[in-house]
Amino acid sequence: MELMLTLAVAAVLAAVAVPNMRDFIRNNRLTSAANDLLRSVQVARSEAIKRQTFVAACASANPDAQDAKCSGGPFGGWIVFEDKNNNWARDSDEEIIDRKAVPTGVVSVSNNDGVVSFAATGFSNKTPGRTATDRVVFCDERGNKRVGDNSTARALIIEPAGRARVTRLLEDVTRALSDIGASCP
Repeated sequence: MELMLTLAVAAVLAAVAVPNMRDFIRNNRLTSAANDLLRSVQVARSEAIKRQTFVAACASANPDAQDAKCSGGPFGGWIVFEDKNNNWARDSDEEIIDRKAVPTGVVSVSNNDGVVSFAATGFSNKTPGRTATDRVVFCDERGNKRVGDNSTARALIIEPAGRARVTRLLEDVTRALSDIGASCP
């Protein structure tokens, strides 16, 4: 009888824990992707100051490739590189400083071709004819759903001075998606 009672309690606990664990894993993937990109943007900014040159971070369809290039929108991940000629695109002679792929199951959308560039001052690069990416949103199959005051999605917001932050507040994520002109799947 005691064994049956123990098994019943274990079954109830498992029925409650498994769905919560799934959401925990999905939330962790989104937070990890957003924080990894935040770190890469901060690396780009600090390397621009340290090297006293232009450093860019851009979306890349294949960031793990030896000759990874900026993809101009498709966001399979990103690369950070020293942009010697300030053309906001990685040329074959420009060193890759950092790279990261977007985790499986995570979708990302960004504005302005997914490129942010920093000048030697650490401020966003103001190249004529170019507009830096200042909004990136990471989502999964849940989309941008309300969970209290928060969203299931995550947004990276880069201020004009070059400072970046990650947020999960529903209001911020919704505004970022509106600025991008996209929606989460």
